Formats: sequence, C-alpha cells, structure tokens
Amino acid sequence: MQKTCNGDSYVLASGEDMSFVLSEIPVPIIKKPVMITDLPERYFKELRFDVVKGLSPKSLQYVMGERPIQPYYSLLIDLLEATESFSMVVRNDSTDVLRISLISMELYEIYLFALGLPADFPTNRILVLGEEREKLVPNDKLVKTPCYCYELSVPAKTEREEYRQRILNDMNKHFQLDVRVEKLAVVQGSRPVLTNDGESVELIWDEQLMMIMKTRKVNPS
Repeated sequence: MQKTCNGDSYVLASGEDMSFVLSEIPVPIIKKPVMITDLPERYFKELRFDVVKGLSPKSLQYVMGERPIQPYYSLLIDLLEATESFSMVVRNDSTDVLRISLISMELYEIYLFALGLPADFPTNRILVLGEEREKLVPNDKLVKTPCYCYELSVPAKTEREEYRQRILNDMNKHFQLDVRVEKLAVVQGSRPVLTNDGESVELIWDEQLMMIMKTRKVNPS
C-alpha cells in the first residue's frame, strides 16, 4: 500500500492485453435472469460529467493533486495515443474525496471495472448487439480500439456499489449503450448418441457469465 496525499492509494488491477478468439461455430444462446440490477437514478446526487478529446492522462485531477470543486465530478478523456494501462482508487479522508482513476483503457475494460469483473475476463464472453463488434471489442490483440482515461471524484465514504454504478451510468449515457452482466446457457459442444432410429447428436450445454453490450442507437431504415 502506498501513501498518497495523506490518504491510501490502492492499485486494483494492471492493464492486460485481452485476446479474442473467433469461433467458426455459431453458438445458440438462451437468456437467463439478469444478474445485476441498476440502482435507481434518484438515489444519486447530481454529478458533473465532462468529456474532452486528445488530452494526456496528466489532465486528470489525481496527477495534478487538485481537489475538484464539485463533490461529485467525473471526466472522460479520449486519448490520441495509448499509454500504460492501470486503475487506482485513492481515498483522502482529510479532504473528503474518493477518487477512482482508470488510465489508458479500452471501453470494454472500463465496463469490466464498473461491473466488478476481472481484468482478464475472456473477451469471447462479451456479446455485442446492434453494433459492429470491432468498434467495441478488439478481435486481435494487435488491433486496439480507442483508449480512454476516466476519473470519478465522490465523497470519501461513498460505497463501492455506488461509485461503480456511477461509472456504468456515465459510460452508458455517453456511448449510448446498455451494458450488463447475465448468466446465459450456451452450447459447449456436442456428442454422438445412439437411438432406436440410428445415430443422433446431443448438444452439451453449460451456463456462463457473459457481459452484454447493447447499443441504444436506432439504425436508419
């Protein structure tokens, strides 16, 4: 643990390349009940959310050592060039600030953090609906989607559930997405079986935790 600004600094996860393996076999999917329920909007106090382009991570408040004027504040930076990726949560009780900083992450990685999923969550368990997959999730570890820096500042006693939900709300609103975690039954394979009518094929099903990314945009007809 590293002391920073009279508070405690916790490095939660390092950025990792996440490869995606395309399957040539279509996988039937059956929806299961939603695992995560969004907190009601009325629960939150007003949050200022700014979006800028082309700046470096040094524009984030945690680097500048400044305290935001607003008790609830968030900033999203669309980076021109990716840097080392990491996430950090710093709580400073003396100034009543809890600051969550996500540095140089692809969009789906920010969502992984917001949903409490591990940084090495398999990208082949991310389902994209209504949008080209390559725009949200890389199909090749050598091909990157745009990278962002995100920072959220809230009062020091804010619970983890609330600040993660705030991140999720910010991302969904700005990128016009609905993203959640669900358990789905998927086909893992098949095996031959003998019946009275001859040989048949039996499907092998299994439940998997999936991240669903669905666009809110309406495609013009």
